Amino acid sequence: MSALDQILPSRATRRKTLTLVARIGFGARGLIYLLVGAFAAAAALNSGKQPHGIMDAVQAVNGTRLQLMFAASIGTGLACLAAYFAIAGVWHCFRGSGGRRLLFAAGMLGDAAIYAAVMISIIGILVGWHPDGEQETQVWTAWTMTKPFGRVLVGIAGLLIFGCGIGVIGWVMTSDIDEDVDLPEDEKRVIQPMGRCGLAGRGVAVSLVGMYWMSAAVHADPSEAHELGGAMQTVQQNPKGWLLLLTLALAFVASALFDFVEALYHRPDPGLDIPGCSS
Repeated sequence: MSALDQILPSRATRRKTLTLVARIGFGARGLIYLLVGAFAAAAALNSGKQPHGIMDAVQAVNGTRLQLMFAASIGTGLACLAAYFAIAGVWHCFRGSGGRRLLFAAGMLGDAAIYAAVMISIIGILVGWHPDGEQETQVWTAWTMTKPFGRVLVGIAGLLIFGCGIGVIGWVMTSDIDEDVDLPEDEKRVIQPMGRCGLAGRGVAVSLVGMYWMSAAVHADPSEAHELGGAMQTVQQNPKGWLLLLTLALAFVASALFDFVEALYHRPDPGLDIPGCSS
């Protein structure tokens, strides 16, 4: 037994901890997308309402105390999800082989970075900071465009975001999305269509954001760059936009329900563990 083995908890304890961290994270993500989906559905069915992105949805919760409790819970949950994706991404990098597996690892590490950034913004609410994701997106886009090759950089960023969305859709349609769900196969067949539709819808939303960023670069107009909430608000302004908005809302709700299933039954890859430990 190595010195590291003597210091760290047993493999069983590490796996239980990792499973708990993952499930807390998926539960938090489910709550976020359920809230975003509810606001999007309300906006699609009532033109007087507005859809919200993640940050705006958290801040739209009524009641200061409730908002702070919700922000603290979601922030903690997303911290857990970011940690889990970071561990899983690193593991796939070192233990996996082949281009597809490396892309999967890169996607998980990218998710870890995104959820960590969102977590920091949400935790900021607890200290009185009220971030506006749409405004910050456009301010940073405008600043970038003032730099040499700024429009090119914004366009590349938009292309990458668009590609990530398409990648999510491709992964959802070609992979076993419930591989890590600890349920019998007949029950997996029931939840799989819901998960595919929900996750594909999230991919469509990401692609939509990427398209707006590319449009901002082409037209040299920072106001055309949007985060999720701004993208959906722009869609809402189209006479037929409510159809896409309602479709996205249903997809967000479906993805939230799938996240809740993951929160209850997620089981990490049996080989996923802290490297260098043999106990």
